[in-house]
Amino acid sequence: MIRNNMLWEQSRYIATMLYNVNCSKKGQMITPDKLFKLPQDIYLAKGKPKSTKEQYLKFKNRLDKIEAKKKSG
Repeated sequence: MIRNNMLWEQSRYIATMLYNVNCSKKGQMITPDKLFKLPQDIYLAKGKPKSTKEQYLKFKNRLDKIEAKKKSG
């Protein structure tokens, strides 16, 4: 099964290269996972944020406090 998935991955990569070579603009180019989905794509986790919005805001507030301390002191 792993070997079969690797062969499909290779085919998808080659097909993507052929597609991208024929693109006239860089914005038209695609990545292999955009061409067609494979079972192993779930392990890529592309596009998923590594933190929640609350974690981001908490971190940003800490940075803002540190910057304010540096400016005042």
